[in-house]
Amino acid sequence: MLREITRLGGIINERFEPDDRRIDTPLGKRLIPSPVQALLSVEWPEEQLQPHRGGAAFVVHDEDDDYEITFPQLVNGDPIAQDRACLVIAVNESTQRLWVIDLDDEHPDDPWVYEIDHDLYDVGFFNPTRLSQMLATLQTA
Repeated sequence: MLREITRLGGIINERFEPDDRRIDTPLGKRLIPSPVQALLSVEWPEEQLQPHRGGAAFVVHDEDDDYEITFPQLVNGDPIAQDRACLVIAVNESTQRLWVIDLDDEHPDDPWVYEIDHDLYDVGFFNPTRLSQMLATLQTA
């Protein structure tokens, strides 16, 4: 995972230390795994940040299309409307897709990432891929 973050131009602050950070999910509080905390703490080069919702966000493309993906992008509330312990980590506002991590994954060091079509959230999660593999598909905008 670190190799892919470096490839995208990000760095994990040397003072980063994982903690007991938990979030509320429909299934109760869940620990955010250390690798995911590290990912959320990445510092991106200023020249790669783009305006987003009154702030700045790192924008990437995946290898399958040319749509911009705001990554990492936490989403407040429960945009998934499913009884799963998930954390939204990326958003594509053009296609209304969300990328979520299952916080109950058996492999928290490289959890499954699922795509969800926000308009069809009741259809379920699709395109499961490991976080490290998902990062490998991203390209800087």
